[in-house]
Amino acid sequence: MKTMQNDTQRIIVSQSMLKFVQDYSKQLGVNLKLKELVRITDILSDFCMVGPSKTLYEKLELVDKFIEGKFSEL
Repeated sequence: MKTMQNDTQRIIVSQSMLKFVQDYSKQLGVNLKLKELVRITDILSDFCMVGPSKTLYEKLELVDKFIEGKFSEL
């Protein structure tokens, strides 16, 4: 039962984060590929589900740099 509950929570968080990433990239005017959307969504979902950690902060830093690089291509 606990696994099912965690799966449901994970699905809800993932959907919310996917919407956030889409809206955020649209606001910046950055076009992300599907693979990029999914990967960023996974990282943000982990951050929400697991909580902050050094590893997740490092991944978020890489995401920021990646998006800045995409933004500078415009």
